Amino acid sequence: MLAAMHATWRSRLTTLALLVLGSFSAALSRAEGPAASLSGDLTFAQRAAVEEFLGARSSGDPLAMANALHPAELEELRTRVLGLLHEEAKKGDSSIRGRLFGPAMPLASIERLTSLNFYAAIAPKLALPGRAYESIHALASVPAHGGNVHAVIEGTQTKERGSKVKVVELVTLRPYGKDWKAAIPDELNAQIDDLIRGRSSVALSERGVAAVPVAGNTPPGIAQLLDSAEQSLSASRCDEYYKERMSKNFRDVTSKKALETLISSCQNNAGMRQMLIATLHLVRERQPQFEYDGQRAVYDLSGQGLPFDRFVLEQIDKRWYIAE
Repeated sequence: MLAAMHATWRSRLTTLALLVLGSFSAALSRAEGPAASLSGDLTFAQRAAVEEFLGARSSGDPLAMANALHPAELEELRTRVLGLLHEEAKKGDSSIRGRLFGPAMPLASIERLTSLNFYAAIAPKLALPGRAYESIHALASVPAHGGNVHAVIEGTQTKERGSKVKVVELVTLRPYGKDWKAAIPDELNAQIDDLIRGRSSVALSERGVAAVPVAGNTPPGIAQLLDSAEQSLSASRCDEYYKERMSKNFRDVTSKKALETLISSCQNNAGMRQMLIATLHLVRERQPQFEYDGQRAVYDLSGQGLPFDRFVLEQIDKRWYIAE
């Protein structure tokens, strides 16, 4: 029964693609540029772009995905989002920045991102699962707005999947000189728009993204450490932060030169101090996972725009310190 259902849906998608192709045949005959020679089959360059996109998507690697997308698409996304971030910053707001990049990533750091890294920084907030294919078969190529092309393909899954089910995919391609590159999928653009507008994303909900656990009563010793650490950073007393708020165990495994470099970087870089202060604020809002009979507190900070995914405190002689 399932096989019959798959066959029925595949047949319907194929028929729909061919009908749409037929409806555009007159426009196709008048087209200029890369789309002028299109037919039901894909050109070699179009097949290469489709395969690159599908391979990057199935890898789950944000940078591979970014490299498979059209550079102009990435730059347009970067320009549009930065414009929104600058507008909200003028109002003293950071809601969009927090939803897209994590509340701890400063605007100055985002501005320095290349278009590739800009997309890769947003990618963890998005959901676009993909499958690896043994081969693809072109069903249709449909002219789209601006000289783009919708490539409708049927993918045969790899033998490792142990399945003979074929999957119909649609990949939008954009001219790239004499070649082609994939456009950002509409589904991802919709998810980015959801994040910008603060809407709940169906795709992310289905992926099972859990809500961040909110802390109840922070133990007094931890609260005292967080307060004193923030006071040190706010007053630019980085020497105090690293030598008094950091654990002795951390200092023992960190060379004198490395520790001096950390202190100097903190002292001379306001952005670094702001990031560390933002980290302390995030920690206050979360419930840690306690280890070693309550002597170690581990905070999950993944997806918050930080260069690390966790923040660890440890208790030594009944006093709390930052461990890592």
